[in-house]
Amino acid sequence: MLNLNSFNHLLPVSIASAYLLKGVMTSALLSLSFVSVSSNAATSNSVNSISRAEAANPANFYHLNMNGGAVTYASAPCSMKKGLIACGLEKLKLINSSINEVHADYDLAQAFYYPSKAQPKTGVVVITRSGLMDDSVSAERYRISFTLKGKPSNLNWHWVQYGVQYQCLRGNKAGKWTTNICP
Repeated sequence: MLNLNSFNHLLPVSIASAYLLKGVMTSALLSLSFVSVSSNAATSNSVNSISRAEAANPANFYHLNMNGGAVTYASAPCSMKKGLIACGLEKLKLINSSINEVHADYDLAQAFYYPSKAQPKTGVVVITRSGLMDDSVSAERYRISFTLKGKPSNLNWHWVQYGVQYQCLRGNKAGKWTTNICP
């Protein structure tokens, strides 16, 4: 069992920041329970995880704009108790709702927390899907960033930005992740 009090010595923080750090760690632990790999995903092409540094930079992803009713639903806060990965999957369902991919099978979900002075309450979820039935794209990565808001007793994740990367199957970008449409 992980004792969250053991994280107090990691950063010189105030009581409020310590509570936030414990909450973020609790969210991370809760998020792990929502990660699953389907049998199809386990047998498909291997999917590499993304590095923390690459996930931190939104410029590494093509910015997806949303409009209409999806913005209203996406703007709804997501309870920290639900877990960051579950919140990311919920928002991704809204992104893909217009292209009939709501029930897509995702291979890998990663959560990143950035408890720095510049971004004290930021979390990023990167969700990867491979084995696409496409002759030019072998995989997609969605990046959903959140900020933590609310009272310490009722913290919620609020989405900030969506982005996507494509792994090309052919051409000079074969096997590489890009923000551009694959040839």
